[in-house]
Amino acid sequence: MRWGSKWYQGARSVRRRIIILLVAIFIPLIIILFAAYHYFERTMVNKVAEINRIKVEQTASRVKDLFQRAFMSTNNFIYDKAFIHALQEQDPLSIEKNSTYLEAIERLQYTFFLNEKYAVVIQDNFGNMFESNPSRFGLQKGELQAGILKTVQWNGYDFFNSYQWGLLKPQEESEPLIVLSRWIFSPVTASKRGIVSVVIPLENLKAILGNDTGSYAIWDDKNNLIFTTRSEQPRRDGATTDSEILLLPTQWTMVQTDSTAVIQKELRYFQLTVIATILIILVIFITTSTFVLKTISQVLHQIRLLSKRLVNPSLNLSTAVHSDYHLAELSELLQQLTHNLQISRNNLEWAATEKRNLEMKILQEQMNPHFLLNSLNTIRFLAEQSSQNKIGSLVLSLSYLLQQQLYRNERYWTLGEEKEYLLKYVEIQRARFGENIIVTVDFSKELTHLPVLRMLLQPLVENSFEHGFSGRMKGWILIQAERWGSGVRITVSDDGVGVGSMVSSASTSRNSIGLNNVRERLRLHYGERSVLEMTSRQPNGTIISLTIPELKGEAI
Repeated sequence: MRWGSKWYQGARSVRRRIIILLVAIFIPLIIILFAAYHYFERTMVNKVAEINRIKVEQTASRVKDLFQRAFMSTNNFIYDKAFIHALQEQDPLSIEKNSTYLEAIERLQYTFFLNEKYAVVIQDNFGNMFESNPSRFGLQKGELQAGILKTVQWNGYDFFNSYQWGLLKPQEESEPLIVLSRWIFSPVTASKRGIVSVVIPLENLKAILGNDTGSYAIWDDKNNLIFTTRSEQPRRDGATTDSEILLLPTQWTMVQTDSTAVIQKELRYFQLTVIATILIILVIFITTSTFVLKTISQVLHQIRLLSKRLVNPSLNLSTAVHSDYHLAELSELLQQLTHNLQISRNNLEWAATEKRNLEMKILQEQMNPHFLLNSLNTIRFLAEQSSQNKIGSLVLSLSYLLQQQLYRNERYWTLGEEKEYLLKYVEIQRARFGENIIVTVDFSKELTHLPVLRMLLQPLVENSFEHGFSGRMKGWILIQAERWGSGVRITVSDDGVGVGSMVSSASTSRNSIGLNNVRERLRLHYGERSVLEMTSRQPNGTIISLTIPELKGEAI
């Protein structure tokens, strides 16, 4: 505990705290940077994986469409009764048989392989074989037939397992071929009638996968590689795969062999960049901290020296701070501060003397209103003793008004207190102008607790008495308050002589002073949105509207 106390004391404690502050800023900054990097890395990998998955599914869908189209083409033979009947013809040279074969094969051109290369090889149960024109693939007659005889597994297939897929690799430079062989069964006896083999070039599959930027490989159900877009031959057991898609109706499987490996490689470069950035920030941090601490040490040292002048003005330390213009400026400021402090001491002594004199004067003047209130209470007591109740009531009202003005210093009170003050004031004014002037104060109960400036409405009511009923002995004054948004609106209306009938310049001047006073108080306390308007009332009279858009303050 003693060591920690010393560590935070002395001239070096400021530098220690600055170092702690800088480290406390630097470490969270590095943590946030690493967290942001890992978050963005994970987000990027997930997004790339998601986009890659959609791309792979789309590519796989196009491959499936190719295989599905080849598979559906064999249905053209399965449901062709004339074709099945021709398979039962034993004579391989039968014109009708060969004509039926050709018609069935040519229909594929318009139904499934429009403007595409394909070939068909047909074998019946008698060992006879028929092949369409193999020159489309650059093969001689008989080469396609011989290749299919080596590729197709003729045994082990029945009605429920009636087709197989294979890859035919002709000799020399001919392109590989995809072969779909399907058994043809009698629709009546479900017995085998022959085999139809549909051949399409592997180039079709290569074109689909070549449109995708990814690397793909296709294996058959015996783990034999059918096709790959990579230059080197991948191994299925060693390949990094994100997904394996079964290419129905075949039993072949398509695998993407690169997945997110490319983005991972790019992210490693990004990680190295982040680490290099952090190291650069660290170097800048250390360099800047060293410079800042050195400068702060100089400043603190000079502050210690210059501060001594505040205690002993006779010391002259200004020559030691010319090494840095900031410190020279600080020296001048401290010298000015010393001068200002001396002036402040003199002013403080003078202010203390004036305060004592003012307190004595206030205490003396407090006796005058106190004596006046006691005198008014005495007059009220004598009036009530003489059965002069009206005079007593007026004196009581006047005493109440004086107490509110002399002994209440708060800025705000409630509308209920404002109403009570107005009623006392109106009682005195009616005694002056006549009891036939009817005054009504109509404030809603829910408004009586709202805060408002003290004695805000008295000048408006005084304006109605002084201006509206000068020379008249009867009439009415209506004072109303209502909600106005989040504020309040107060109107003072009368049936007096009206705005345009000024009786004298003296009353006009007093009226202007009172209204200007209220208007200025509104502006100072409630802002420019507060409004005080005075308009004529038809056929005679005046309406003064006071609008406070938003109340503030708190009544005590």
